[in-house]
Amino acid sequence: MHVPGPHVPTLPSGTHPIGNYRMHPDPGSGHYRIQVQCAGHWHAVTHPRGEEHLLLTLLQSPFPAVQDGWITAARSPLGSP
Repeated sequence: MHVPGPHVPTLPSGTHPIGNYRMHPDPGSGHYRIQVQCAGHWHAVTHPRGEEHLLLTLLQSPFPAVQDGWITAARSPLGSP
């Protein structure tokens, strides 16, 4: 399955601020499994293999969020004027 970017398929439509993230090495593949925390629950992130650096850049932005299933980065809180 081709994944064009960091995606969180288990969240419903809408905007969900990301409270935290965690990474676990996947010994079988040599890559990382990454999860984000939204509303107190952990959700797996699907992303292209080898693109962990892009995902970490998004997650380390001041206001990361999941918008309609896709991870986004913002310089101010979502919904602010």
